[in-house]
Amino acid sequence: MTKLTEDSLEFARKHIEKFYDSDFFPKTFEFEAIWHCWDEVKSELSSKNIDKLSISNPRTLTSKKPKEGFRIVHQLEPITSIIYTALVYSVAEKIEQARVDINKKVACSYRIKISDGSFFSNNNGFLNFSTQSKELANTYQYVLATDITDFYNQIYLHRLNNAIQSANQIPNNIPEEIERFLSKLNNKASKGIPVGPAASIVLAEAIMIDIDNFLINKGVFHTRYVDDFRIFSDSKEKLTSILEELTLYLYHNHRLTISSEKTKIIETEKYINEIMNNHYELEKVQLFEKLEIFNPYSGEFEEIEIPIEDEIALANEQFETLAKNVINRPFLDLGLSRALIRKAKAFKIKELSEFIFENFEFFSPIINDVCLYLSSITDTDFINANRERLINISKSEIMNRSLVRLWFEWYIANNSELLKIPELSSFIFDSKNLVSKAQAAIISKNQAWVREHRSRLQEFGNWERRAILYSAKVLAKDERDNWLKMVEQDPTTLLDKYIAKWVRESS
Repeated sequence: MTKLTEDSLEFARKHIEKFYDSDFFPKTFEFEAIWHCWDEVKSELSSKNIDKLSISNPRTLTSKKPKEGFRIVHQLEPITSIIYTALVYSVAEKIEQARVDINKKVACSYRIKISDGSFFSNNNGFLNFSTQSKELANTYQYVLATDITDFYNQIYLHRLNNAIQSANQIPNNIPEEIERFLSKLNNKASKGIPVGPAASIVLAEAIMIDIDNFLINKGVFHTRYVDDFRIFSDSKEKLTSILEELTLYLYHNHRLTISSEKTKIIETEKYINEIMNNHYELEKVQLFEKLEIFNPYSGEFEEIEIPIEDEIALANEQFETLAKNVINRPFLDLGLSRALIRKAKAFKIKELSEFIFENFEFFSPIINDVCLYLSSITDTDFINANRERLINISKSEIMNRSLVRLWFEWYIANNSELLKIPELSSFIFDSKNLVSKAQAAIISKNQAWVREHRSRLQEFGNWERRAILYSAKVLAKDERDNWLKMVEQDPTTLLDKYIAKWVRESS
């Protein structure tokens, strides 16, 4: 039996404070309550064996893909997120040591380096992948491009256990604890790791160690970014055989499947001229030299450097060209569009909003970046200029997409001036999302809404119940304290207790 260490829990706190808990969802207020009661939380989590800790199923929504279809994405319960991050921290460095040496430029994505709350180094993995692909393409006649279908959701937990155990000097009980934790998270399903937390990236790379070594043992040169492979040879027949053998190996050893629609063998001359050297790809690589967009933490706390005198002027000039390049393609380029929006957010460039408003559905696969950007530039002038556009978006069919609506509600509910617009206020308070309503009630100091829902507190699920407790901050002190003290004495969950205590002591 194993317990979480203080070191791992402190890393988890620093990681979530500095970065995020899920790449697809807004960061939740619950973490502020947890940090307020941190000594008590840490004592609770470190005093029990890991398998005795309470694990809840994650919030699950769909994120629209740029072409067709959706991917499943997750947000873990806040305390569950801390446990997951701490667990993976305990094996992360050993997993990195077991990976192919970084200097070989085989495994280019997400090199692990634990530092200051981060899992990852500042190494520009995508540029290494791009450079190595070009070097190998200049050496060999053919390239096999392929990737794995629905990678995170198809990872078998027992295979993951084996992959972690294969890393040096990891006690056997830690991989077992991770497998049991993920099985509980999945409601006892035997496959799938959550899509969204940075900790999952570390575990996915653990699975890839065996696959990288398989290809190396076959005597071919390859490079990889996450599950996107480029394999090179002078023989097309050799690559066809490699593809066949890789397909069988992935199935028998990992129960993973190659994506047939993304798999092709082409001449490297064509690969260089039509893919790597086309104007659009070169622009993208140049932009990535300024912004490490594929680092999961980019755009949060890193400085964006453009080594020229008039940075803002050049940025404005570049944005129109880059934005047109993005929207003129048949499908949204996730990497370039995220880089574009995060750069605009950093420089507070409002002009990009014109392109976003005119192509809102097109940008919906990166709705998180869109709403974070809009939030950063929204002031009175912006609202006055775009009032009708915002109302029209709130009434559009794209709001039928659950994650798009979640983020757009977050954007509206966190801005008191937007809530003064009747149509946008109705958009929030007519919503089924009680968390958004609670946030709007706080921003607009709507005490009547809080009192109405306080009496029905036990009717709601965990996320909704905590949001109602949070909204108590707008009540008068005596009314608020009397209610929250009763919650603290008889909480439905420990997190309810922490939130009641935090709101009472900090309001």
